[in-house]
Amino acid sequence: MTDAVSTTRRRGRPSSGEAGGEVQSLDRAIALLEVLALSDGLSLSEVARASELPTSTVHRLLTTLERRGLVGHDASTGQWVVGVGLFRIGSAYLRIRKLPEIARVLLRELSHGVNETVNLSLIDGEHLVCVAQVESHAAVRAFFRIGGYLPIHASGGGKAILSAMTPEARRAWLGGDQLPRYTEHTHVSRRALQADLATIAERGFSIDDEEHTPGMRCVAAAVLDEWREPVGAISISAPTVRMPPERIADLGGQVREAAQRLTTRYSGL
Repeated sequence: MTDAVSTTRRRGRPSSGEAGGEVQSLDRAIALLEVLALSDGLSLSEVARASELPTSTVHRLLTTLERRGLVGHDASTGQWVVGVGLFRIGSAYLRIRKLPEIARVLLRELSHGVNETVNLSLIDGEHLVCVAQVESHAAVRAFFRIGGYLPIHASGGGKAILSAMTPEARRAWLGGDQLPRYTEHTHVSRRALQADLATIAERGFSIDDEEHTPGMRCVAAAVLDEWREPVGAISISAPTVRMPPERIADLGGQVREAAQRLTTRYSGL
């Protein structure tokens, strides 16, 4: 009985001896795909040099990947490139990806790091809608209901998204020249808002300085898709007493970094 137990392994899992060779080959094949993905075509020797693998090993792996359509080979130039099969596999991710689910852990980490409320927002029609949130544990904190709407031109997330749009798309979203006022700090003219958006684009994050709700500030940065178009925004919101001007630069840098990390996880940029 003891011998039987010791030689039994979980169904579907290879023994340690089998796993070593198979995992190594798989790891090497993935490394070759990553090398090719960074170029527009490489010779066999260039792929071997970049991957730091023997030429014979690289040739064997590339030939196997070529049969699967994951890489291509141009016989006239001798160069290897990523194949259309790899695009088909990658496209499966595009079908199932959901920004709130991908962002969940990152939002929690950011909120715990700054001890403020963190939101993920998307544009819905003429408004910004909050789709995910991690609340601060502070006694006095910013709160926006999940599913609640905010005006695009008077919110940190909305302005971050607008700043990342093309001029044509931005004009379509903004509508008329006169914008609704919510507080004395709201941009009510297109010209004033456009000037702010230019600063945001250069700085990498937006600031909502009591432009929608008196006593509340927010910093936000846009999340981009694979076409470098904005699909949403991450924001940090807090009462003005906990987000004084001297803290804005630090929080802005953190939200900008978080948005870049989410962009990478969402679209690979």
